[in-house]
Amino acid sequence: MDPIQKRELKRQAWMRLVAQKRRAGILRGRVVAISLICFALLWGVVFVQMATGNDPVLSAKEKATSGRTTASVKRTRPHKRKKETLELEPEVRASGEVVEPEFVEEPLVTSQS
Repeated sequence: MDPIQKRELKRQAWMRLVAQKRRAGILRGRVVAISLICFALLWGVVFVQMATGNDPVLSAKEKATSGRTTASVKRTRPHKRKKETLELEPEVRASGEVVEPEFVEEPLVTSQS
């Protein structure tokens, strides 16, 4: 192989590498652009949803608590736990039978210093 052919092969290899780097750069640029566009669109959807007051987290919480019977606890002083009033609603079964809830009084635990 003479020096001219050797130089020509090196030039062709160099051109292939340059073309490969160019294609990789274009691909990376497209991936970054698509990622940024998707992020901006999703963020915009969430922002508009929150701005209009359609918070899916709050609505799911309201639905979850509205279907169950809950016990409400009333406290007079939050820092001292002396007296609690617990009100439970009776359970109505499918047969129409009303079952009164059982109330079990637990002893208060006081810290000993």
